[in-house]
Amino acid sequence: MTDGIAQELHRPYAELSVEMVYRGLYHYTQAHKRAESDDVIQYLAQQTDLGIVKRIKKPPKPPDKRLTSWLEP
Repeated sequence: MTDGIAQELHRPYAELSVEMVYRGLYHYTQAHKRAESDDVIQYLAQQTDLGIVKRIKKPPKPPDKRLTSWLEP
């Protein structure tokens, strides 16, 4: 299913969160009960607020010299 969502979004599989796809199934079942969607892959691909696409993490900042200056000889 995650492969199908990745294809629908034109993104590599590694950019998607399998856990969030799994959690999104609850939202799909509720939408299906309300007759809002019949295609799970298309529904989950359209949801931008479920966190299915992983966020890009910023690289860590180097430590502040003022805080570590006492470590240097």
